[in-house]
Amino acid sequence: MEAAVMHAYSVVDAWISDRVGWFFNAVVGVGLSSSPATAGLPTVDRPTVVLLAALLYLAAVAAGLLWIRISGLKPRIREPWPLQTLVVLHNAFCLALSLYMCVGLLYRAYRLGYSVWGNAYNPNHEEMAHFIYIFYMSKYLEFMDTIIMLLKRKVRQVTVLHVYHHCSIVLIWWLISHHAPGGDAYFSAAVNSGVHVVMYFYYMLSAILRDDAASRYKYLFWGKYLTRFQMLQFGVNMAQAYYDLKVDAPYPQFLTKILYYYMISLLVLFSNFYRQKYSSLDKSKSHKAE
Repeated sequence: MEAAVMHAYSVVDAWISDRVGWFFNAVVGVGLSSSPATAGLPTVDRPTVVLLAALLYLAAVAAGLLWIRISGLKPRIREPWPLQTLVVLHNAFCLALSLYMCVGLLYRAYRLGYSVWGNAYNPNHEEMAHFIYIFYMSKYLEFMDTIIMLLKRKVRQVTVLHVYHHCSIVLIWWLISHHAPGGDAYFSAAVNSGVHVVMYFYYMLSAILRDDAASRYKYLFWGKYLTRFQMLQFGVNMAQAYYDLKVDAPYPQFLTKILYYYMISLLVLFSNFYRQKYSSLDKSKSHKAE
C-alpha cells in the first residue's frame, strides 16, 4: 500500500514539476533553478507540495463554509476553552516567530552590508537564505488563521481577500525560496514580519479580552489603524519593486515584477475591505448619534 502511494505521488510530482517548469520557460521566459542555499530542505526543491497544500487549503475552506451554512450554524457567542486556548497560543507563537524573523532578517542584511533596496541574490549568503526559508514555511502556519475563523464560525471573516492572500503568498514565497532566497527578498520578508508582530499582538489581545467589553473598547480601538498599517506595507513593497524595475536592480526581474503586481492586487483588495468595513461602522455610529 505504501509503495503504491509513493508511486502515485511520484507520478503526480513529475507531472506537476514538468508543467510548472514549462510554464516558466514558455510563458514567463525564465528557467527556474534550485538555489544551492535551500536545496534539499523540505517543500522547496519541487513545486508539488506547495501546490497540493494550496489546493488542500482551498478545499478545507470550501468544505468548512459549506458545512457551516448547510448546518445553519451561527457564529459562536462564547468559544469553548480548548478553542480559546488554541487561539491565544497560535497568536502568541506567530507573534514570537514574526519577531524572530524580522530581527533575524534585518540583522543579517546589516551584517552582509545590504543597502535598503537594490541587492543582488548571492547563493553564498546561506544565513539569509535560512531566514527566507523560515519565512516561507511560516506561511503554512498562517493557514491556521482561516481554520480558527471556521472553528469560530465567523463566516464573514473568511473573505475573498483573506483566502486569496493566504493561498497566493505561500506560492510566491516558495518560488523565492526555490530560486533566489536572499537579495532584495529580505526587505519584503522583514517588513511583513514586522507588520505581523503588531497584527498577531492585536489578535492575541483580542482573544485574551474576549469577554471583557470594557477592556476591548479601551485597548482594541486601533484595529482601524492596523488595517492602514497593512496597506502602508503593501505601498512600501510596491515602491521597492518599482524602484528595482526602474533601475534594473540585480535581483531577478521576474520576481520583482511578480511582487509589483501582487502588491497592486493587495492594495486594491485591502482598500475595498477598509472602505466596506469602516465606512459602514462610521455610518452606524452617525445614525446612533442622531
